[in-house]
Amino acid sequence: MKICCFGDTHYHGSGERLIELANEVREKCANTDVIVVVGDISGNGNLGFVSELLSAIKFVASAPVLVVPGNHDIYLSLEERGKGINSLLKLSLFNGVVERARCIPLMKKPFVSGNVGFVGTIGWYDYSFAPEWLSLNLEDFREKHYGMYVWADRDFVELPFSDEEFTLMLLNRFEEHIKEIYGSVEKIVAVMHHLPFRELVHYKFRPEWDYFSTFMGSEAFGHIIRKYRDKIKLVLHGHQHNEVETNVCKNVENIECCNCASPKPLTIEL
Repeated sequence: MKICCFGDTHYHGSGERLIELANEVREKCANTDVIVVVGDISGNGNLGFVSELLSAIKFVASAPVLVVPGNHDIYLSLEERGKGINSLLKLSLFNGVVERARCIPLMKKPFVSGNVGFVGTIGWYDYSFAPEWLSLNLEDFREKHYGMYVWADRDFVELPFSDEEFTLMLLNRFEEHIKEIYGSVEKIVAVMHHLPFRELVHYKFRPEWDYFSTFMGSEAFGHIIRKYRDKIKLVLHGHQHNEVETNVCKNVENIECCNCASPKPLTIEL
């Protein structure tokens, strides 16, 4: 099976950028069996932008387009906050937009093609990637700012519970989807926005960088992936870019993990 993967487009409504991306997909995702989008489609949570981009991709693509959201895709506008919308509801609204664009929202249901299954999640963070060498406590990380820098989730994500509770909720759904297809496929591809393994996190031993590495993902997802490692052979993720090489794959305990956090599509053979 040939899989074409990309993400972190952070689209803001530029027609020129949309044409450029569609042409990239037309060229690099031709003759692939599945196209996977690993989240952060929009830069600011604008669902209209999500619809525009996915519709453009679907127009040039013949393969099924599988989609998970990123943290930017559940950012809230002032108008949405005024209507009482939180980021949990925004997640549901995002999945609806994906369906209306004739794509497949992996957070709602797994996808099976032949003997390969795909399960997906936004993933999240539970502070398990926090660098111990900074000697900070949990509340320091909950503040989501270090010096002059702020992790934007603090200002634009609003959940009805803690990050740890959100992670657990998503984790349970993720495992349920694995179990749902486990007996009917030979291989499973895990699609995530956030990272599931600490080994994938790019630490630099610079406080102003490593503090924010905390928000790259959660070891809990790694534990679940290892639990089903007899069938989960490939992990596709986004989220980690900016001064980090993308469109590369790394082997973690015989599980191939590919960083697709780039608008430039990556083609992977499974």
